[in-house]
Parts: sequence; structure tokens; C-alpha cells
Amino acid sequence: MTYDGGGEGGPREQWRGPSEIGDAPDVFGAPPPLPDPNVPGQGLPEVVPGQSAAPLPAYGGSSAPPPARREKSDPFVALIGDVVRTGRWPAARRTTALSVIGDVRLDLREVLQPGETLEIECWSLIGDVSVVVPPGTEVSVEGGALIGDVKQSSDVDPATPRTGARLVLKGYLLIGDIKVREAGPDAGKPPRGWRWTTRRR
Repeated sequence: MTYDGGGEGGPREQWRGPSEIGDAPDVFGAPPPLPDPNVPGQGLPEVVPGQSAAPLPAYGGSSAPPPARREKSDPFVALIGDVVRTGRWPAARRTTALSVIGDVRLDLREVLQPGETLEIECWSLIGDVSVVVPPGTEVSVEGGALIGDVKQSSDVDPATPRTGARLVLKGYLLIGDIKVREAGPDAGKPPRGWRWTTRRR
């Protein structure tokens, strides 16, 4: 094949196509070899019938499955009045409670399971936030009150082993106290201010 490089009357040059070049220099190198399915580590992962994958680690150090919870629930709202949850109520992993004038009272003794973490965020203008947790629960309190205190108390033996349960309580109050109490099942008359945790017969 020829190429007229100079226009009319110009020299005619010979152009060589790909099939005429012959042994051209290898610019990109040789392609990698295809994986050999007969060689371990190559090809698709080896699946041996009758063998299963390694089991997942136990939830919270326990063989019990984790509770099925929603990631976030709708907020509990009270304009004038209390927000009270006791017994086995369906808590989400993240719960928000709002109260303008009134208390927020949450009993987690039948809710919080060993090995799991719940986060509760409370907002109140005038009122207290009171939360009861089961024995062996680690509690982290964040936030505070402009006029009020943050109090933590326990009615159980100090030697009670930790269960891996954890509560992250975020309280933002204008006037009021943030109170957290670690207590077991109902076993007598609760202290003053915690009578609401007693089940009505």
C-alpha cells in the first residue's frame, strides 16, 4: 500500500499495515496467565460440599440472638404531663423523649438485654428525667441541666458482674434532675421518687 505524502507530484511513500510489520516491539508486555481452577488460590473460591463457613461470634458473649429492634423510633412527646414507659415496652436502639412541663420516666429492666447498647435522648424545659436499668448495666450520661443535678444510684451488690449491656443517656434540661438507678426486679418498696416503677396489682 502506498501513501501520497506530498500531494500532487510529491513523493509516494510505502505504508506498511499491521500484518506487514512482522515482529513489532512488545510495548505492553505479555498478558497475565488465566487462573487455573486446579491450583489452590486461583480461580473461583473453593467450595467443599458438607462444609460450612466459620460461625459468627456470639452476640454480646452470649449464645442468645440479639433482640430485633428498630434503629430509631418516633419521639415520645408530652406538652404538659409525663412520659412514662414501664414493663416490656418496644424500645428502639435510639429513642427520643420530649417534654415541655413534666417528667420523663423510663424503666429498662425488662427492655435492655445483655450485650446490647441503647441510646436515649431526653429534652425537657421543666421536669426530671428518671431511668431504671437492670443490674450489671454500664451507664454513660451526657448533657446536663441548667438548674438541676445529675444523680446515679444503685440498689444492687457492688460485686454484681457486668452483663455487657450499656445505656447512653443524653439529657438536656432547663430545670430538673437527671436520675439513673440500677435496680433488680421488684423486691419491696422502692425509694422515694421511684414509686412509679412498682407494678400495680
